[in-house]
Amino acid sequence: MNFKTTGILALVLCIGIAAVLLLNKQDKKKEESEKIEGKLLNIEVENISEIILQPSGIRCRKDSTEWKIIAPIETDGDKSSIEAIGNMFGWAKIERTISSDPLEYAEYGLDPAMGELILIHKDGTDTLYLGDKSPTGSYVFARKSGSPDVFLTTTSLQSNIEKTLFDLRDKKVVGFDKAQVRAFDLTNRKGSFTLEKEAGEWKIRPGDYAADESEVDKVLNRLNSERAKEFVDEDPKDLAAYGLIKPVAQVDLLLGENRAKKTLLIGKLAGDKYYAKDESRKPVFQVDSAFVTILNPDLYTLRLKDLADFSSSDVNRFELAFSGQEIICTKDTSGTWMLEQPESRKAKSWKVSSITREASQLEVVEFVDDRPASLAPYGLSAPQVRAKFFVNDVLELDVSLGAEKGDNVYATVAGSPAVYLVEKTLLETWMPRIEDIAEEPEETPADTSADTSVDTSVDMSVDTVAPAP
Repeated sequence: MNFKTTGILALVLCIGIAAVLLLNKQDKKKEESEKIEGKLLNIEVENISEIILQPSGIRCRKDSTEWKIIAPIETDGDKSSIEAIGNMFGWAKIERTISSDPLEYAEYGLDPAMGELILIHKDGTDTLYLGDKSPTGSYVFARKSGSPDVFLTTTSLQSNIEKTLFDLRDKKVVGFDKAQVRAFDLTNRKGSFTLEKEAGEWKIRPGDYAADESEVDKVLNRLNSERAKEFVDEDPKDLAAYGLIKPVAQVDLLLGENRAKKTLLIGKLAGDKYYAKDESRKPVFQVDSAFVTILNPDLYTLRLKDLADFSSSDVNRFELAFSGQEIICTKDTSGTWMLEQPESRKAKSWKVSSITREASQLEVVEFVDDRPASLAPYGLSAPQVRAKFFVNDVLELDVSLGAEKGDNVYATVAGSPAVYLVEKTLLETWMPRIEDIAEEPEETPADTSADTSVDTSVDMSVDTVAPAP
């Protein structure tokens, strides 16, 4: 094969490759074009600035990144609910074109249309007209502005056009960022409490008590997630009619470094719901009674009730003093517990576990007196039991148990003057008998040296007998 023939073949090959690439490109363009043509509307949600629903007359407008409802009332919009309408156009498509004759519109519920969805976006305005559902109920008849075609599309178009003002408005009972809460005042039927975050920990004032973080979170999380069940008055003239002049509960949130205030008022009960109002907004709405229950903790509920802050498995030593005796147990590096006092023996691990577990889970049943004048009335000047628990040989809990009261026993913890009631079952757990806590002592092998001496003496006596004459 000469050079000229080789060149011709190479040229033909290049032309073939170019033709294949061109055809592939054209096919892709055609495919993309068909996808666009098949879409209900080729609009990205971020490009939509206004959404209008008819016949409800609801008009939503985007203000920067947030949505506002500007008709039939002015209020904040629910961003996720409103943007769900725009997101529909990312996947909704025209399933099948049915007719292009305007004279047939009435047959499909489109003359007049049952509803309209008007979208204002950066490229102009598009309107979708909604008709009847298809005979099978799987699709809905619709058409769009600028085209005579009647087509079948998803029923989501119908559900979006039929959304109500309640569906699309902001229903938060009070809007705030939980991370910004520096303090809050809570007033309810049980009293008035101020909870303030100090060095990452919640304190209750007055009293400067440590707060139960899980209970504080319960209140804040429910405030943040709760939604109005119904809006009853958009512009109330008489708040007294709803019990909001003298509310049954009130929460004042202090947010950020400047302590901006947000207030939620809970009014009177109406059926199974309470009237409520965010002071910064006009409407009166209703909230669920279960939500109001969360806003009614008492001081005991809000206070930190855990007296210990360690894990049972971390304890490596404990001392129990009761009835004139002391039991001391220690754990070695292999995890084996040993009784050290009043004698040295291996300890029963299951019994030790129950003792240390009760310590790690020690919880107040009742706060009796935060500053008692004397411990004697509670049997704590000469306690029944004094129990000390160590983690890595550092004393973590030093608790005394005094006189009994019903199913409980008075207690005090070293480092605090307060007197508490704790469960009486601790007395039995922390006053064990030696045989309950220690393994049986190992038997020592028998000493056989006495037998050997007896044998030796017998042999010697035989050897010394005089021979017969």
